[in-house]
Amino acid sequence: MESSQRGQSAVEFGASAIVLFLLVFGLIDLGRVFYFDVGLTGATREAARQASWFVPPPAGSGSPGTNPGLYDTDGWSQDPCPYEAGGNPTGDPNPSPGIKQSVDCNLNKYHLPSSILQNPTATCPASADGNAVYNPPYLDTTYPADTNQPLLFICYANTPGLDMATAPIDNSYKGQDVNVILVMSYGFAGGFLPNVVGTSLHIVANTHMVIGGY
Repeated sequence: MESSQRGQSAVEFGASAIVLFLLVFGLIDLGRVFYFDVGLTGATREAARQASWFVPPPAGSGSPGTNPGLYDTDGWSQDPCPYEAGGNPTGDPNPSPGIKQSVDCNLNKYHLPSSILQNPTATCPASADGNAVYNPPYLDTTYPADTNQPLLFICYANTPGLDMATAPIDNSYKGQDVNVILVMSYGFAGGFLPNVVGTSLHIVANTHMVIGGY
């Protein structure tokens, strides 16, 4: 009798342990989704702020101010954050990082890989609801097949096809909109949520800012 009770307890524990493990992995996935979503949102905000930054001209020069961060990328392929405390220790010849570099710097702080820039071929991803300012939701084809790999779109002045490989030499885009967009297909760590919502989950973050100037 005692032996059968022990066997029944083992079976009950095994059944409940499976449910417990599924719940634990489900909670881990929910936490990771939230963590990555915060990282993507922070990256777009910092990059949009960098893009909208305005540097006034020297007093009495008669020259226009500039937006030195209003461009895609300076091609820096090493540490994406060489402009933090300590000045410019890497010796990068361009002291004003582009939008992609600012994005990647913040993504890496959240243990995400550097983004893959979609400009110049796809500057503004098509919105699923047809809104004119290129806000989400986006078409499913916008999201990558690879999981946990952010894609970066930079939409200048709400104009598809408009791209800036280098910063403008003047302040001609003042008052225009810059929209920094990150999309990612989140890959689940456990097997519980995929059975509920599918093999991956779409995450998107975008930030609009007005380009500074006067």
